[in-house]
Amino acid sequence: MNQKITLSQFAYIYIQSQIGVDILNLPTVLHKSAGADGWITLIIGGLISIVFVLMITHTSKCYPGEDLFGILKSSLGKKLGSLAGFGYYVYFLVVAIYLLTSYGELINQWLLPETPVLLLYLLLLLSALYTISGGLTVMAKVFTFFALVLFFISALFLFGFINSKLIYLQPMGQATISGYLDGISVSVYSLSSFVLLFLFLPFTQGSYKQKRRVAIGANIVVAMFYLYTVLISFCHFGSEQLEHISQPILYMLRTADSILITRIDIFVLCLWTVFAMTAFASYLYAAEKAFAKLPKPQKKMINVYTTSLIVLGVSVWGGLNERNLRIIIDFQDKITEYFTLVIPILLFLLSFLRRKDKQGGAAS
Repeated sequence: MNQKITLSQFAYIYIQSQIGVDILNLPTVLHKSAGADGWITLIIGGLISIVFVLMITHTSKCYPGEDLFGILKSSLGKKLGSLAGFGYYVYFLVVAIYLLTSYGELINQWLLPETPVLLLYLLLLLSALYTISGGLTVMAKVFTFFALVLFFISALFLFGFINSKLIYLQPMGQATISGYLDGISVSVYSLSSFVLLFLFLPFTQGSYKQKRRVAIGANIVVAMFYLYTVLISFCHFGSEQLEHISQPILYMLRTADSILITRIDIFVLCLWTVFAMTAFASYLYAAEKAFAKLPKPQKKMINVYTTSLIVLGVSVWGGLNERNLRIIIDFQDKITEYFTLVIPILLFLLSFLRRKDKQGGAAS
């Protein structure tokens, strides 16, 4: 693969891969974990995610030109690396399925209650297929085009400051240790798309220092946007209300009034659909790349269509049945820790052995 993207395109891809479905429900989840200190756990989680970004950029530097699956084979050996690569294929599929089913459920609830959820799945899937079909460079151009949506949404969130009260952030420091740990865990997982850096860094123009700086900057942008969203929600609703509200951002904007926009919540939800598509497209792209590394790889578009059919089939199975959907979410929760935290840490540690081997070879 000779496709190369610029540093700015790399930043846009990474930012829009991070911001997906969870942003709308993150304030409620953090509040249930750590109460009014939920925003503090988000800051800590953001700092931890930067550490993982540094580890991943270092690991990528030690394996120049190799993506995640090449690094796995170089570090763990061909058999174990292939097994880990298949594990990532399953993980990327599960995340894509989760994003697709969550999107369908939310749009069905807020916008199109009479529309068959299968049609909603197909619309998002076709949009994502079109985005990734041209490869990484075309995907980067699409993500760059949609970058302004983040600024529009951020500006519209300002309506949430109406009737907000800073006193709702009090009292601070009241959460238990387990509450803090749960909130930090939620925050790190909400930023866990840093694992996709393994797929983007080898095909980004620029030096190692430039890539590292851009990756850290993009991660900070996402973390600050999350913090901005959480603080607005906390200040607007307070603990008693926030405990029982899903998608607090949408409910907050539902009561806002504007001369130009009648229903700001619906307008924001339409804009948010862009982020749902870009995040879904990123994981569909990752799953397609993992599928291509399996034995007897087919042509690119066959890989894409096969992956898409699997995602659609499982999404229909899970999305139309609440019990099945719970199975998908529980399975994702169980494997996320290993593929976003444990394996990147292991690859980071093994990268030092590779450096020592190179230094020993040069010395001899």
